[in-house]
This record gives sequence, structure tokens and C-alpha cells, in this order.
Amino acid sequence: MALENATLSSDLVLRAPLSLLDPAALGRISRLELVATQFMDGYVQGLHRSTHLGFAIDFAQHRQYVPGDDIKRIDWRVFAKADRYYIKQYEVNTNLQAHIVLDVSGSMNYRGIHEPISKLRYGQFLATCLAYLALRQQDSVGLITLDNQIRKFIPPRSAPSHLMNITAALEESESGGESSLATRLHEVAERLGHRGLVILISDCFEKTDALIEALHHFRHRRHELLLLQVMADDEINFPFRKWTLFENLERGGHHLRLDPALVRARYMAKLGEHLAAIHEATNTLRISRSVLNTRQPFDQALTAYLAQRMYERHSR
Repeated sequence: MALENATLSSDLVLRAPLSLLDPAALGRISRLELVATQFMDGYVQGLHRSTHLGFAIDFAQHRQYVPGDDIKRIDWRVFAKADRYYIKQYEVNTNLQAHIVLDVSGSMNYRGIHEPISKLRYGQFLATCLAYLALRQQDSVGLITLDNQIRKFIPPRSAPSHLMNITAALEESESGGESSLATRLHEVAERLGHRGLVILISDCFEKTDALIEALHHFRHRRHELLLLQVMADDEINFPFRKWTLFENLERGGHHLRLDPALVRARYMAKLGEHLAAIHEATNTLRISRSVLNTRQPFDQALTAYLAQRMYERHSR
């Protein structure tokens, strides 16, 4: 369905929690699409390709004619070349059912030295924008927040007013608990219904093998998965030079004061191994992943990511 026919009313946007709905940011992303690049299950026509073949929208393939087929679907050009009858088949576009999964564990509460907002707040802005885009396309979107347990599980809906439910739940989200990211992701994968688009927003501070196994679970359940790995610039580049007090944000009272020079090389090596393993796994599993540095404005990062996905989809 046409994107311009599915806009959310300005009145609805203004009645939702304003702190997360930045009109300027929404304006910058409003021409983008939240698209599924892999085949989805769905029931109404939309922006996304379905697993079901029909006779409308996008050409998919030919198949040989069998008695009972509608002769109007015969490709006479192919007949002229092959002297055989072939039927054109098309991909039916479908609506999208999206689930936004936001990690609210304690590590997401970290705010870099030079960053104005925490990773959690950054993730909340991302989730708001993604929900806005989905609803603007008249797709269904839901929200799941988790740390060592599932905190919120809001089923997908396509009603424009659903944006208020999602933003209200995001505003209520607080980070501070310990993380059981992999375990909770397995639980989410089992709870979701028919396959759709799952968008995970997390710093991915979890044991690498356990995290990859959880991502594999979603792919096994035939969901398309997007991974937005949100990290502070400090975590990526470890710029500390003076003696620093490092605090465990998931376990209150656990902290360590040390000279960063003594641990920087080992930290960067371990982080590099972790990121490389995730990169390799997501490529293998055909998971779309982007590492987002909270130093970059969230709308700029999201715009670049979604524009790349749109380009990849339309170039196929």
C-alpha cells in the first residue's frame, strides 16, 4: 500500500510522550521505509514480499502451464521462443509484523564521557522512530523490553494510536538489572507467533557463544532479524588515560579503580574478538547488523542504516 496514504496524524504524534517524539527527527526519517528484505508471512498487501505466490504485484518466475490454469496468464513471448506454454507467477506483497526488542539491562544505562544520553535513551529513541515508521506504513509493531526477565511484552498492532502505548512503555523502561540477554532472547523466540521482522536493540554485552546461539534461534524460527548494536564511544575506543573508577552497572557496589594503561590492550583485544565473532555470525545467519555509536545523533545513524536497507532491497 502506498506510504503516503498511511501517515500518522500530527494530532496523534503531539498527544504521545513528547520527550521521545522529536518532530525534527521524525521528519528526517519520514521518507524512509522499514522494509523486510526477506520473505514474510502476511495477510494484506503492503511494502513487503510474501512467501505466497499469486498473480499480482511483482514478477517472480515462470512455471509450465497445466490444464486448469487461467490461459490469460500464459506468457506468449515465452511460447514463441520455447514452443511451450508457461504461466507467469508473481510475488504478493504483504503487511509486516515487527517486534522491537529493547535490552534494558544495567549496562545500557552507561552514558559516555562526551555523550548527552545513555545507551538506553538512545535505544528508546531508535525504538520510537522504528515504531513510527511501521505504523506510518500501516504495518503492525510491538515492543518487548528485557533484562534478566521480560519486563514488557506489547503485542503488535497496526492502529495509529498504538504509538502512544509503545512510547509510554518506553518512557517507563528503566535500566539497572542484571542481564540474561541470551536466555531471554530464547524465551522471546519461542513466544513469537508467525514469522516476521524482529529488531533487537542492545549493546550485546553477553557471552559471545550464548548470544550467537540465541540469534540463531530467531533464524531457526524463520524470523528476519535486525541487530542494532548500540555502544558508547568510550566502549569502542577506550579513551581513558588517567586512573579511573570503573563500576559494574549490573551489580551495584562492584567497582574497580585502576590505571587504564594496564588493561587497554587486553580490553581492546577482547572487544575486537567479540565484535568480530558477532559480525561473522550475523553474516552467516543473514542478519542485518549495524554498530551504532551514541556519539552520532540517533536519527542520522538510523537514516543511514535504513537508507542502505532500502537500496539493497530495490537493487535486488
